[in-house]
Amino acid sequence: MFVDYDTGEPPGRDHPWSFALSNPDERYVDFKLHPEQIPVSLPDFRPWAHYPAIQTFYALLAWLNGPESVLESNDCGLRPPRRDNETPPTIRGAFEADPIVIHARLTIIFRDLARNTSLRSIDGLKKSIHDCLRDNVPFIPAVISVGSWAHSFTAIQKEGRAVTLVCWAWGVDEVMAMVQLNNTFGAIDACLKRISERLRLGQD
Repeated sequence: MFVDYDTGEPPGRDHPWSFALSNPDERYVDFKLHPEQIPVSLPDFRPWAHYPAIQTFYALLAWLNGPESVLESNDCGLRPPRRDNETPPTIRGAFEADPIVIHARLTIIFRDLARNTSLRSIDGLKKSIHDCLRDNVPFIPAVISVGSWAHSFTAIQKEGRAVTLVCWAWGVDEVMAMVQLNNTFGAIDACLKRISERLRLGQD
């Protein structure tokens, strides 16, 4: 797996947001209060729910928004599998022909909203995620970019940032791309659990 920092950033928005302008079916749901909505309220993911990767992602969201986590999710998305004729050279060398790619994203915030207004806290979380993925995941045909996203936290009326994870996973076909996406989600899950526990113990 290749991990880097994402320097791009979408326009800022509120937390909690209401619905996505690009797709009104995408609405903010507080999974801390409604974990049962995870498998039914994510229109990007539902068509692919028969793959283990999507079930792994649902389990990740359930933990991330559950009582054991000091973090929570704010947004996520999935683009359908497609043939990739612009695969990065570091990935393309693993395939004889242009592979299939799947693109996903996950946005994370501290559950303690005030921590999201501290650039030091957000940069620390970004570095922890980046380093954990870089140091603990063997090579798989996947890339994760770790970035941030300006948010206005309306409950505390302060400006801050969220952490974004944007990932791409490749395979010779859709099935194998989903296998690598499952590996990618599993790696993210393991790292976030490790980081959350350190944060809970005051070690980060």
